[in-house]
Amino acid sequence: MSELRKFLRKNKSQALIIIFLIGIVLVFVSGWKIALSGIGSSLIASALLSFLMVMLLGDDEYKIAKEWGLEQVYKTRGGMNVSCDNYMKTAKYIKTIGFGYKSWRDGQEPRIIQMLQEGHTIQIITMKPGCAVLKEREKDEQQAISTSIEGLIEWAKRLNNYGYPGKIEIRYHDHLPSYFVFIMNNRLFTGPYEYKKQSQQTLSFEYNVTGTAYEYYTDYFERLWNDHDFCEDALNN
Repeated sequence: MSELRKFLRKNKSQALIIIFLIGIVLVFVSGWKIALSGIGSSLIASALLSFLMVMLLGDDEYKIAKEWGLEQVYKTRGGMNVSCDNYMKTAKYIKTIGFGYKSWRDGQEPRIIQMLQEGHTIQIITMKPGCAVLKEREKDEQQAISTSIEGLIEWAKRLNNYGYPGKIEIRYHDHLPSYFVFIMNNRLFTGPYEYKKQSQQTLSFEYNVTGTAYEYYTDYFERLWNDHDFCEDALNN
C-alpha cells in the first residue's frame, strides 16, 4: 500500500488518466445494463474518489484536512478574493478582523447594501488609527493604513445612515498579534500579516463550515468582540 501511495503521489497525471479511462469503461457498461451499472458506477466513483484522496494526500494529511475543513491554500490574498467574492453572494452575516478593507468596500458595496437591506449584520474588528502597533504595520506595508481605516469608518457611518434593517458594527483594538479573519455563514478565510509584505500578497487559507477551523475562529472572534478590554466601539465614540 505504501509503495502504491508513493507511486500515485509522484505520478498524479497518470493517476488522473487512469481515472478517466475507468470512467469511459463505466459509460459503456452503463449502456449495457443501465439499472445495475448505474448504481455500481456511483458506488465505484465514490469509493474511488475517497481512495485517491487518501493515496494522493496520505492518511494523516487527508484526515487533518478533513478535520479542519481546509479547502484551499492561496499564495496571495488577492487570489483568495475571487472565491471570497463568490461566497459573498449568499452570505447571511460577516464577522471579520482586518484593516481598512478598501478593495472589498469598492468591489462589494452593492452586495453589502443588499445584505443590510435584508437585515444582516456585518461586524468588523480593526486597528485604532494612530496607535503604535498600527504605525509599525504601516512601516511594513509602506502605506497609510490609518487613512484606509478612517475611510472604513466614514463608509460604515454613511451606509448605516440610510436606515437599513441591517447594520455595520466596527470595533477598534490596538493589540498584537494581528491576523486576517473573514467569517461568513457559508465560508471562512484567514491569513497572516507578514513582515515587509503588503497584505494582498500574503498566504491565505479557505475553510468550509463543517471543520474545526470554522468553529475555532468563530469562537475566537466572539471572544474578542465581547472583550471590552480588547476592543472598543469605533462608530459611537
